[in-house]
Amino acid sequence: MILLGDESELLLPMPASLVLVWLVFVIWKRLWPNARKLRFAAGSLVAMLFYALSTPAVINLGVRWLEGPTRTVAHQLDALGVPPAPVERQSISERLAAAGQSAGRLGEGAVARADMGAPVMRGNIDVGGMCMPAGDVATVTHALPASGPLRPKAVIVPSSGDSPPNGKQARLDQDGYHRLRAGIEVWRRTGGLLFLMGGVGSAPEYALSTDMRRMALDMGVPASAIRTVSHSRTTWEDINGAARIMREEGMDPAREVLLVTSALHMQRSLAVAHSVGIEPVPLCSDYEQLDAPSLETWFPNNGAPWKARAMLHELIGVWYYRLRGRA
Repeated sequence: MILLGDESELLLPMPASLVLVWLVFVIWKRLWPNARKLRFAAGSLVAMLFYALSTPAVINLGVRWLEGPTRTVAHQLDALGVPPAPVERQSISERLAAAGQSAGRLGEGAVARADMGAPVMRGNIDVGGMCMPAGDVATVTHALPASGPLRPKAVIVPSSGDSPPNGKQARLDQDGYHRLRAGIEVWRRTGGLLFLMGGVGSAPEYALSTDMRRMALDMGVPASAIRTVSHSRTTWEDINGAARIMREEGMDPAREVLLVTSALHMQRSLAVAHSVGIEPVPLCSDYEQLDAPSLETWFPNNGAPWKARAMLHELIGVWYYRLRGRA
């Protein structure tokens, strides 16, 4: 977009939107000079909005609602009853833990799991330990087996990144890297196919998915287990591309699929997945929320609008896809 990187920035106290607001009020004053009270009321509302969207603790309310309770990937897999990774797929740290050299870390994990409260069981699955975006239990549990263990056959990982200002290779951003790491962690325990999606490079060999594939190979995932979607540029194209490949390979996308993405991105991704015929079990990777906001987070700072941008991007994205029939 001209002047803006994203539509959500229109609502944020960033240079382009501040200049736009100033111009609106200048024109308003010239055309209707007597509307002082109305201008004062409108200006006060804009100031309050910008103040709220510059305050980390206020933004955190929306982020926490979108993400739901925080859960590590390992805890989510445990809640689903997924067994530990077999030796041939374990990472070095997992092998060290299995050998008893990470007892302290395992103890911390047990404490964190205990803090989640009493389990809400469905068969052998602890629903309370699952990723729960927007607290929507029905959507999250829709794809769970009625009885018996979950046996995933596919792990799909939408990308996050952009094309570089100079050069050909698209680059993962921080969210994209966390998603990939989480997706590989999940695949180590579940096996099956690992779907990596994302384009935006100047050619398929420079796409995000191709870069993700190289990293997955370096981290021990065999080439035979990886499928890529290299021409997608949006979440809908990512997940629709994965559904198409599943059908081409004779898989049923409505069963035994895990969706791994950022907690903030999960609600939109689930809505898109359902629209293209995938019924996934969600697994959230990185969380953006503040667990215990401190006093200083109730004061505005310059970094807060960027988190508000991510939150608004997801909210606007969900409604945009719904209007277009893609969610």
